[in-house]
Amino acid sequence: MRRRHYLLAFVVSTVLACSTVLPSQSQSFSETARMASSFVDSVGVVAHLNRANTAYRDYDTVLKPRLQELGIRHIRDGVQLGDTTTQQKFEDLATIGIQTTLVMDPRDQENAAAAVNIVKAIPTAVEAVEGPNEWDVWEDLTYRNQTFPEGVQLFQSELYDAIKRDPATAGLSVLSPTVALWHNADQLGAVACDYGAMHSYPGGEPPTAGLDWHWIPSTEKICPTKPMIATESGWHNAIADQSGQPGVSEAAAGKYVPRLWLEYFNRNIQRVYINELIDKWQNDEREGNFGLLRRDGSRKPAFVALSNLITLLQDTNGPFSPGVLSYTMTGATSDTHHTLLQKRDGRFYLVLWQEVSSFDLSNQQDISVPAQAVRVSLDTTIRAATLYQPLQSTDPTTQYNNPGSVVVNVSDAPVVLELTPA
Repeated sequence: MRRRHYLLAFVVSTVLACSTVLPSQSQSFSETARMASSFVDSVGVVAHLNRANTAYRDYDTVLKPRLQELGIRHIRDGVQLGDTTTQQKFEDLATIGIQTTLVMDPRDQENAAAAVNIVKAIPTAVEAVEGPNEWDVWEDLTYRNQTFPEGVQLFQSELYDAIKRDPATAGLSVLSPTVALWHNADQLGAVACDYGAMHSYPGGEPPTAGLDWHWIPSTEKICPTKPMIATESGWHNAIADQSGQPGVSEAAAGKYVPRLWLEYFNRNIQRVYINELIDKWQNDEREGNFGLLRRDGSRKPAFVALSNLITLLQDTNGPFSPGVLSYTMTGATSDTHHTLLQKRDGRFYLVLWQEVSSFDLSNQQDISVPAQAVRVSLDTTIRAATLYQPLQSTDPTTQYNNPGSVVVNVSDAPVVLELTPA
């Protein structure tokens, strides 16, 4: 992310697996689950491994161990052709199962041919390339003497053609360029791409702010009919910095971050890269405080919650056909959203949360959201049920044998109900 001078309106929409009903009503589901492994695969994080003057210099002692602990498989970064030191880090991460999407931008690569050469230099590490980054807010940027949008359109066309023309890189996915301001998608228009990329920051609001009304439609204009990936999103914790989008507390981000992936997954957005892995600088400016980790490498609540959620949902690779769970939710469900997943061994995972604000931006303080009792009545026969609170731990909080129903106290932090079929 470069800079932002906007606030997005808070919009909550109900789509796909998200349910919203009146408190006095109930809603019944006969729902086909999605693979838990697919959800885990949708999680990515932005990194800046080439920034040696920031916290990203601590690769061996902090960054690599924390990436392994987090359990993610995907990072987004950028590198120049001559920067072999950073390229070696990408190759090293590939040996532990972490693949890289590389941003290709004329600020780092003079032309599309250089982008191809970078990929060919680290063939085991790169899974995709992404077009130019947020040129719509930088009037001085040019490519072949052309500014936004013509310069971006030209570079993207050359990038797509070069990647697809070379046999060594033809199998890579090419992501679209991104805009910082969603309405500038009209100027950029449709470009050559395999995935539409968007930087759908919620502007300090809950994860769904602006997503359905602004970001998804604008990305469809840039990459029509193709699937989408959010290559940047997230919250910073520099609450005192009110320039651009406002910050939220670490506690609020710990609730918003896992909900971000769940909400996007429900909308079939293929992957989300949270910005970013670690606070780059130890100051009170927003650009230095987007990290899941603090500058010293210590874990923020968002890191803990995400790591625990991945641990609970981690599954062996390989496709399978998930089953159907029949159930009814009653009680205080007006703001309750959910995602239903299943592992290969048959266990269902019903993740529940309230899609509400966790932070008061006006008063710059956390909101204490009371938990709401939601009864999950099970029509599918279940021999065991277990409740987890990923924000706190991977240890179970409550266990049930042969339950006909389970009352779940649902707050603004996701709770996981594991259901083992009979």
